[in-house]
Amino acid sequence: MGLYFIFIDSFRRNLPHLFSSPLLGPFLLSGTAATLAWWIIWPIENMKSQVQGNFGKEQPLKTRLALTFRERGITGLYRGIGPGTLRSFLANGASMIVMSNAQKLVTKMGLRD
Repeated sequence: MGLYFIFIDSFRRNLPHLFSSPLLGPFLLSGTAATLAWWIIWPIENMKSQVQGNFGKEQPLKTRLALTFRERGITGLYRGIGPGTLRSFLANGASMIVMSNAQKLVTKMGLRD
């Protein structure tokens, strides 16, 4: 979650003109930020899913990561990244549109500066 906000803040500082567009800018930037954050932590998320599925539950994270890498290579660590990327991009992009519009409405109503 922290990586997402780091990316969003970086985008706001370096690409402010994209956030000013009502729909497409916030959707694309938030979707991209969430996707980048997911790609960085995906191997750990993948290991969590294995534990939840009772695969290697008694193994420490480091051992499970090494075993998965040895058996399946880098692609084993990033298994399921395609559907996860699609879900993350769409969900977070849509959420940013809703949040941006809600902030504008609250400001328009005089409930915040």
